Amino acid sequence: MASKKNKNKKGHGAIKSVLQWLWRQFSSVRLAVILILVVTGLSLVGALLIQAPAEISGDPQAYSSWVNMVSANKMGGWAPVLSALRLFNVFRSPWFIIACVLLMINILICTLNRWNSIKSGIRGGSIKQEEVFYTSGDSCGRIDNIQLVSADVALLSEKILKGRGYRARIQSDNTFLYIAADRNRYFKLGTYLSHFSLILFVLAFAAGNYLGFREIKFSVAEGAFREVGHETGLSLQLVSFVDEYYDNGAPKDYRSEVILYEGAIPVKEATIQVNHPLVYKGVRFYQSYFGPAVKMQIRDENGQDIFSGNITMDDSFVIDGVQRYKGIIELDSLQDIGQVNLISPAINAVDDIIPAGFIGVDIRNKNNEQIDLKLVELGKSRVIAGMEFTYLGESSYSGFQVSHDPASTIIWIASALFIFGMFAVLYFPFRQVWVFSRPSGKESSSLFLCARSPRGFKSNSELNAIMDQIKKELTSHPAMDGKEDN
Repeated sequence: MASKKNKNKKGHGAIKSVLQWLWRQFSSVRLAVILILVVTGLSLVGALLIQAPAEISGDPQAYSSWVNMVSANKMGGWAPVLSALRLFNVFRSPWFIIACVLLMINILICTLNRWNSIKSGIRGGSIKQEEVFYTSGDSCGRIDNIQLVSADVALLSEKILKGRGYRARIQSDNTFLYIAADRNRYFKLGTYLSHFSLILFVLAFAAGNYLGFREIKFSVAEGAFREVGHETGLSLQLVSFVDEYYDNGAPKDYRSEVILYEGAIPVKEATIQVNHPLVYKGVRFYQSYFGPAVKMQIRDENGQDIFSGNITMDDSFVIDGVQRYKGIIELDSLQDIGQVNLISPAINAVDDIIPAGFIGVDIRNKNNEQIDLKLVELGKSRVIAGMEFTYLGESSYSGFQVSHDPASTIIWIASALFIFGMFAVLYFPFRQVWVFSRPSGKESSSLFLCARSPRGFKSNSELNAIMDQIKKELTSHPAMDGKEDN
């Protein structure tokens, strides 16, 4: 039985030792610096390295195709390595989430470790100090030969300190009198507000990137609908787009008339302009860019419509220095056809391949292999790969940035707490003054003072101001009448 108890004690002791070791590690400022550098480094990777579009992140097949495309065009053999490390989706990677969680724990434990010192400061600590305390620091002062008894000097000092906003506590020791005074003690809690705000910032940043989404490129052609996705149930229709220019050709204004649908029900009509987004249930649509679109009609060999609508020409490519716009029509309903690429005439040169008024139709199979490539003239039809293509006209598309950050409210709360906490600490610094009065004769005494302020604040200036005020009050004290000449 005794052996079992000893084993239990050893087990509890081992657990306690491990917990104490973990507490010490997470109390380290060095660990906080390391974690901040890790989070910052990963954030820089997310900002500088191309990230997988949010709409394909949950689709393994689409993500794999995207990685292959990145490997072929930009990263080469590094793409599979970066993908395995989750660096194409940094803000949802385990490295980022773990670093954020550890940083929050570190900040919380460091904050808790400071509680005893802050609590002691709020309560006031010891009033009585040894005499050496009043002579050992840089912010110490002494007034000798005061022609008043020490009790009167102490009461005068207490009055002056209270007048300057201090809380004064007095303790007597036979003929010696001690005063401990402090000011702005509750503003020390501003440190906690600032630390708590940092935890909220990290939590909001991680939650916003993991639970929210951001579509940088969300293009909608005039008259077309596009689903937002991300389980929002929203879709956006672009009713019309208007762009205006200055005489020198610079864009003056561009705006989009849109209708937002939730399910099949229109829930909001709005005009989206730069700096005037559409907001609905936390989803924001920002006007970002615009460009050309083409209206196409596709029919099968039986004359049945396969597709009819406007296509955004929101992609581009360059071959031999010639740049062209490209739009894509997905034809998933056809067994042998993967997609149709619409190619515009050159936008930076005279095009000898695709003349003005024509559109190139590039038909691809499921393996992205070219089946046929022909030109279709504006207003006319042409049969390509057994389908009839009709180029109906030109129009415009509007491009938006779409974002949803479920933690935006937390960001505002954290910002307010951080500002208030820093304001409290910086503009209302915690100050302490100790006063010691002792007799130096039958009706005379000496006064010792010592001041303390937080790092970065000068204690000498506050101490000198208090001493000057005490000296001034002493000269006008009723009990001093007739004693100055003695």
